[in-house]
Amino acid sequence: MKRLFGKWAGSGLRRGRFVALDFDSRQVRIVQADLSPSGVRISKLAAAEIPKGLDLADPKAVGRLVGQTVSRLHLGRVAAAMCIPRGQAVLKPLVLPPASDPGERAAMVQYQAEKELAFRPQEAVVDFALESHYGAEHAAEEQPGGEHVLVAAVQQPVVNFYRQVAEAAGLRLVRLGLRPYANLQGIQAYGRHSTESRLAVVYITHDEAEIDVMEGGALSFSRAAVVKVPPPGPDAEPAAGEAARIVVAEVARSLHSYLGVEGGHGIATIVVAGGTGIEPRVAAELKRRLSVPTEIWDPARTLGLEESGPAASAFLSALGLAASQAPESLAPFDFLSPKRPPVRRDTRKILVASGIAGVALVLAGILVAAGIYYGSAQARLTRLKEEYDTLKEGDAQVKALQKRVAALDQWVAGDGDWLGQWANLSAILPSCTDIYVTNLKSEPDGWINFTVKARSSAVINDLDKRLRVSGYVFKPGPENPTGDAYGYIYLTSRKVKTDGRIKVDLRSAPESVRPADDVSAEEFGRATPRPVAPTSPGRSPAPPRAATEVWPTGPSTSPSVRTDSPARARNQSDSRRPRAAKPTGGGSP
Repeated sequence: MKRLFGKWAGSGLRRGRFVALDFDSRQVRIVQADLSPSGVRISKLAAAEIPKGLDLADPKAVGRLVGQTVSRLHLGRVAAAMCIPRGQAVLKPLVLPPASDPGERAAMVQYQAEKELAFRPQEAVVDFALESHYGAEHAAEEQPGGEHVLVAAVQQPVVNFYRQVAEAAGLRLVRLGLRPYANLQGIQAYGRHSTESRLAVVYITHDEAEIDVMEGGALSFSRAAVVKVPPPGPDAEPAAGEAARIVVAEVARSLHSYLGVEGGHGIATIVVAGGTGIEPRVAAELKRRLSVPTEIWDPARTLGLEESGPAASAFLSALGLAASQAPESLAPFDFLSPKRPPVRRDTRKILVASGIAGVALVLAGILVAAGIYYGSAQARLTRLKEEYDTLKEGDAQVKALQKRVAALDQWVAGDGDWLGQWANLSAILPSCTDIYVTNLKSEPDGWINFTVKARSSAVINDLDKRLRVSGYVFKPGPENPTGDAYGYIYLTSRKVKTDGRIKVDLRSAPESVRPADDVSAEEFGRATPRPVAPTSPGRSPAPPRAATEVWPTGPSTSPSVRTDSPARARNQSDSRRPRAAKPTGGGSP
């Protein structure tokens, strides 16, 4: 079969040192090489056994092991090339109509592959090569002049796994190819066989056996069979023999199927490669069963290696991957940079999008400016609210003060001589040894309300008589007995009417006779005490004089007098000075 299309140019690798690595569940194989205009020169091979228990699904753990192996080669962050095993890729041969433009061909491949894949197109990385392949020859008759295309697809998580391995190893991944094509390049570069003849390659790893058929320098058939090969050891013989039997059966079945479709001459040679230890047994059994010349691939003579055998045979994929980095041998598949349809630019759409972007930019500028202005206005509003709350609080205090001032002004401007009336009533009350005032309050309508405590009902009757004689109109309140430590056992109230008919002449009012223990003179700051009335036989001492205080009660009422109890008056300090008028009667404070 003839290759119809050369390699798609463009490798991420430039001249200089690089590494090509391949690994399975048991071993990491690294080839150190140098790329120059004359080609690829292999400088070192290195292998590392994967420790038992290492999580191969963890790319960071695998990458750290690869990094340790690379560090033994004394390499820094060099470029790296890797390949994906055949079992993780889907190969699909297609025959497409002829395309004059590579971009058009890539678009057709992308469209057809999305219909053929078993997984979602969004999860696929698709690349292709223009070459004929097993299973596509019959389509040539249906589409005369059609192009044979081999499509390779892997899932995106697989590509991400190899990216993360390289990152954890400290390598710069520049190419991610397909292992069957690495095997093809290894046979071509370091084998003794002609690639123009039909050649079967069986590459055995500890996880699978890859069966490839090459003809005319191209890959004509590729298949992977899952085979678990045990590690070498004295107890591995039964399992190793079973693994070899499975590999031989899979190879025989695959080659019979391939020859049944392709026809023509048979397989010229079977090459067995790998480092599992069962390769000699597989080669001998294939030669006996298929009657085809079979041999173990050994690059020792070609590379000038001191050691040959299974150890060198295991590097088939890694060596082929290194050799395929030369521009003239570049493999057709690269899942890091797959061939994609070119993006066609619509100038009209670009202009419309630019216009929309410009309008959006202007709107964004307006929104930013509005946001700045709004933020400033919001800050100013917050500041004004704080000032308003402060002024409102001060205004409430001012209004309360104004209310009190208005009450005082109303009281001062009233027609009644309240202080004179209070003083006159104090003068006409009975002696303070018999009665005393506990509460005194004036009303705007000219009435004075006061409450007294007296020693007997006779004293209360005497109070009423004195008020009538003085010309006062009054309303008596109920007379109730009450408890008192000083013997004032009756409590009553009187509401006295004061008007212009009652003329107050304090100069003619008699002075009250005070008891010997009276301290009110000191309370009012008098230098000399008034005359002292003798205490009647059998009568308790008079209670101390009560201190009085005047305060406004509101804008619609006159000031009131609050009289403390006799017990509290005894303990009053000199600093509390009453603002009431000077008492002139015998019974009121």
